[in-house]
Amino acid sequence: MVARPHAHGWMLTIGCLGALTIAVGQAFAQTTVVAGTADDETMVSLADGRGLHLKCSGEGQPTVILDAGLGLDSSVWIRVQPALAAITRTCAYDRAGYGQSDPGPLPRDTAGRTNDLVALLDATAEPGPFVLVGHSAAELPARLAAARRPDLVAGLVLVDPGADLKALQAIGPVWAAAHETGQSAALTCVRATAAGEMRPGNAVYAECGSPPVGSRMASREMAVAVLSENEPDPGGGSQAAIPLGDTPVIVLTAANKFGENEGAGPDETRSLRQVWAEAGARIAASSSRGEQRLVPDASHVIQFEQPQAVIAAVRDVVSEVRAGSGGQLAVSAQR
Repeated sequence: MVARPHAHGWMLTIGCLGALTIAVGQAFAQTTVVAGTADDETMVSLADGRGLHLKCSGEGQPTVILDAGLGLDSSVWIRVQPALAAITRTCAYDRAGYGQSDPGPLPRDTAGRTNDLVALLDATAEPGPFVLVGHSAAELPARLAAARRPDLVAGLVLVDPGADLKALQAIGPVWAAAHETGQSAALTCVRATAAGEMRPGNAVYAECGSPPVGSRMASREMAVAVLSENEPDPGGGSQAAIPLGDTPVIVLTAANKFGENEGAGPDETRSLRQVWAEAGARIAASSSRGEQRLVPDASHVIQFEQPQAVIAAVRDVVSEVRAGSGGQLAVSAQR
């Protein structure tokens, strides 16, 4: 949101609430679950007594962990997870306060989210090693976890990590003004939800799209988590340099960001897209086995807009991890 340009999931779901909610519902209805990949939903218990929610399906190793961006819970992976479950064991993760996961201690900064992710990987009964798939703001904890625990993290797929907000503002003032207006409106809705005001009869309820009572978008716990995750982070943003050694890494960069649909002026779009792509390229270069792929016709939520690009990237990283294990990782391990 305000702190990080790539962290605008709640704005997306509020700004396009009706369309996105309907689209996600249709995706659930139209998705065919592959035989033998029935969902297992578990609450992973951490040492402090909190539970973190995983929804898993499929068989085989390495296990894939899907972590969505700010304001988006595990349901956003609906167009990706069934196909990945046909390849290997795949789990969609709700961070603290999101979906069915318990709230976590504040602040929900990078350190807190990374600690939770590592604790989840240590505590889960799902077999490691893991391939982490981090979307938007979730990519930084994924990289930090990979650097901290290479014994647990065997590969990464980073879905549209962001660029430095100040750099974007400097080259795109028209876009920056539109962005700030949208973020301000989104924050109004998130703050109202966190305060318990998002209910029928309140003016802000209609203003914010009238989210169904009891839905994720009306969750006070999730709103509190989103607000905290959005705060300026002393640990740095997505441009933090994190050496990843020879970990297989694929960075997916949306090629259709900015433009008129995000308020960018006609002379700004090319420069903004270049800076965004360069940020992704730097992250890919932090590993000797890193690769960046530009995804056409995607603006940010690539797993929903162009799911095949995410599926292909995860498949390729999983194949690399299996090849590097010398055949010790089972393609279809019985659990």
